Amino acid sequence: MALLALLLIPLLTAMVLLVATPTRYARGIALFSSLVSLALTLWLWSNYQGIPVQALDVEWATAWGLRFTLGYDGVGLLMLLLTALVYPFIIGAGYGERLQHPSMINALLLFTQSFVMGVFTAQNLLLFYIFYELALLPVFFLLLYWGGERRRAITVRFFMYTLLGGLSLLFGAVYCLVQVEGFNGDLSALATLDLPYDTQVWLFWVLFLAFAIKLPIFPFHGWQPDTYTTAPVQGTMVLSAVMLKMGLYGTMRIVFPAVPLGVEHWRDTVIVLSLVGAIYAAVIAFRQSDLRRLIAYSSLSHVGVLCAGLFTCNRLGMTGSLYQAFAHAVLAIGMLYISGALKERVGSSEMAAMGGLKARVPRLAVLFMLVLVNAIGLPFTQSFVGEWLMFAGLWQVSTWLSLAAVSTIVLGAIYMLYAYQRVMLGTDKWEIEMSDVSLRDHLVLVPLVTLTFVLGVHPRPILDLVEGPVQVLLTSFPSLN
Repeated sequence: MALLALLLIPLLTAMVLLVATPTRYARGIALFSSLVSLALTLWLWSNYQGIPVQALDVEWATAWGLRFTLGYDGVGLLMLLLTALVYPFIIGAGYGERLQHPSMINALLLFTQSFVMGVFTAQNLLLFYIFYELALLPVFFLLLYWGGERRRAITVRFFMYTLLGGLSLLFGAVYCLVQVEGFNGDLSALATLDLPYDTQVWLFWVLFLAFAIKLPIFPFHGWQPDTYTTAPVQGTMVLSAVMLKMGLYGTMRIVFPAVPLGVEHWRDTVIVLSLVGAIYAAVIAFRQSDLRRLIAYSSLSHVGVLCAGLFTCNRLGMTGSLYQAFAHAVLAIGMLYISGALKERVGSSEMAAMGGLKARVPRLAVLFMLVLVNAIGLPFTQSFVGEWLMFAGLWQVSTWLSLAAVSTIVLGAIYMLYAYQRVMLGTDKWEIEMSDVSLRDHLVLVPLVTLTFVLGVHPRPILDLVEGPVQVLLTSFPSLN
């Protein structure tokens, strides 16, 4: 029942916000709901024994043999923990902002939280698809009603990409249900499908397309930069810190066990595409004048390396990819919050309009640098642990691929430090008064920075969650291990 409550708490709170909550209380209620979800997730984590948990199993579509089943293993619990952890920061990031209809925007955020947690707990293929599609709807309205300039055109592009991914996933799911006798959609049974080699080769791209768009990786990334820049800060946080991880999780939970021969066939291709996209995004980031857009391309570069690590199909690479997914969520929240805080003070996210801000906001400059340290991947940070494991995994596949991945980190360090220089350093040219670090800034950034270094020094709690499920997945690729 605790797992079902994890889905129902944000869902019911969102409904209350829409119909019966005064505007002035909306953010506080949403924040309280997210903290309750976090407490419940921590309780699930503390009671996890290292074996898969099936928390709910009831009849659903009896005629088709389908059941409504919720559960989780170490990877699912990691994604639940990640989601529950970042949502208080996402909601808190908008605390005090003068947004129209705060009840609605906070309700949409909570709807997304509920559906995303449904994705991470669904144990049936069609149930997974339903939650996967539902999670997109609140984001669509966030973009459409609270986005910036050109939001309608950008929202349509986002919708078309995600629609293509959703249809691809639906086709793959229906194909497996219809073509494989006795398969009722149970995710635990995907590894027993035993599809012919030729079928797995083409079905791989049908299934992976849905998740490649969500990650996104090159060349399926066309929706990402403009969407990240146009969406409200909280919407971009949801996309980068939470929904991106649905692509990673779906690849591991569905693609790998369902079409292992297809994964082996296309592994090198996907790794090369991912790293080409990572290098491309890092190079393009140098040309950006808008801080939000630079963060978008930086995220695209990080995700490319993350996907490459996942497709190494070895213990080091896959474990590092999962750990880096957690680190990336923390990093994305911190960077996007900083960009919003600077825009709030300066009135623009153009780096050319900034410069010399360190003299006006010295404590914010320090927090910015501490977040930047994680982005660069210096030792004793979360990113360092994840990146080191991924590079080691890629080294087992190819020395050159590992060096290509390292190059993206070097490029990332250069453009991030350059961005910091343009924003914070230089001559103090400002004649207006600026507040330094507010209470809200402390409540969001200090815990994020603390978490970055605590898990960078002591990564074991996260690694322990994922090592078991990774070992199980590796049995799908005997020829690669």
